[in-house]
Amino acid sequence: MTLAMEDGVEAPRVARVRFPYNYPMGEPGDREQHREVALAALTLLHDLERPGEVTLPFG
Repeated sequence: MTLAMEDGVEAPRVARVRFPYNYPMGEPGDREQHREVALAALTLLHDLERPGEVTLPFG
């Protein structure tokens, strides 16, 4: 699973977020948001039946 902040990343499974560059998990120090983003991305590993890109509802 690749966590990306832009479209068109070439990887089998991409979880895209709309956070600013250098903050792929959200604001520094926001442990709860970091956890939510990580769990949402990991859930895609189970839910996606084939390669693709999904935009997560964060950012």
